[in-house]
Amino acid sequence: MKKFFTATAAAFGLAAALAVGVSAQQTQPVPQDGEGHGGRHEGMGRRGGKRRGFGMRRLERLNLTDAQKEQISSLRESQRQRTQAQRDELRQLFQARRQGGELSAEQEARARQLHEELRQAGESFHQQMLAILTPEQRTQLEQMKQERLKRREERRQRRQGQTEIF
Repeated sequence: MKKFFTATAAAFGLAAALAVGVSAQQTQPVPQDGEGHGGRHEGMGRRGGKRRGFGMRRLERLNLTDAQKEQISSLRESQRQRTQAQRDELRQLFQARRQGGELSAEQEARARQLHEELRQAGESFHQQMLAILTPEQRTQLEQMKQERLKRREERRQRRQGQTEIF
């Protein structure tokens, strides 16, 4: 059950990120290595800094053309509109869970279905966005993804090492 709600929360994050427009990212300068980082939690939503959507900083580093920015912005907006009903219904189920404690089996099944629909919509969006990028930009994006996964694994290993000490 916990994995389901964690995955559903991730879908909410993806859906929220899809609603963020490209124009919002254009106003922020991209920090170079070692500069522009105001603190550990910069860009982390409520913790401080300006919140950016999922993957927005990676897209900023791809040097998109104005046409690409416009296409991605349009794609995001249409995706947001297409998934609005599912996100709203899923949000209502979460609120019911918070207020009542448990969801019925029917509600839980519906939440799983909505989560799957949002996941599929996210995958579709991702594929459409990749089609907008040049082959060089896709390669660069893949390299950034691999670097991010490597850093995440390194952090995970450091955390495991820290917990073994205690």
